[in-house]
Amino acid sequence: MSEVVPVAGRDTAICEATLALLAEVGYDRMSMDAVAARAHASKATIYRRWPGKRELVLEAVRRRHEPPATLPDTGSLRGDLASSLSGMAAPTSCDEADLMAGVLRAMRRAPELGKCMRDQVMDRKRAVFRTIVARAVARGELPAGASADLAHEVAGALWVQRVLVVGGDVDDAFIDHVVDDVLIPLLCHPLSSPQPHLPSSPAPDAVPQETQ
Repeated sequence: MSEVVPVAGRDTAICEATLALLAEVGYDRMSMDAVAARAHASKATIYRRWPGKRELVLEAVRRRHEPPATLPDTGSLRGDLASSLSGMAAPTSCDEADLMAGVLRAMRRAPELGKCMRDQVMDRKRAVFRTIVARAVARGELPAGASADLAHEVAGALWVQRVLVVGGDVDDAFIDHVVDDVLIPLLCHPLSSPQPHLPSSPAPDAVPQETQ
């Protein structure tokens, strides 16, 4: 008698197979047949859970990068930021870089997938930053003008730069650097509003000369 695989374990295997194929062949060339073969599952099983490739990729990425359901309150801005970013910590491998590149390409080539990714994955991470900043403002650690959205964008950009461009590990040292040297200064000293444009002074030779 064949062993029955629990639903949770089967879903995990299917999502991991999806991410592996996304990194290897990209969104356009990835097929449900290939996912089924890699996960040792039937196509019928996959289609019972996900109506199409877009929904399957979205679920797989969300499982990999979804923030925790509850954000621990460490009592400090630094602690909350470090805790929220700790899920990013992982040795950088070619597979991880290829996966990130595959996800970004998929978001560009499939606009509906890109919108779903922003709405269901990235917006949840942005909400985490908003919670952290609101707590810090309430504790008096940050000014009211601190921009959680800007901090979220900067943190994400640094992560992409680290993995795709530099190829360095996203380890505790890197997270400490992002928190201490970038995010906290950025939040503690919000960018001031742009100053109104003032007309430049006339050139010296354009200044009217006094009559003698």
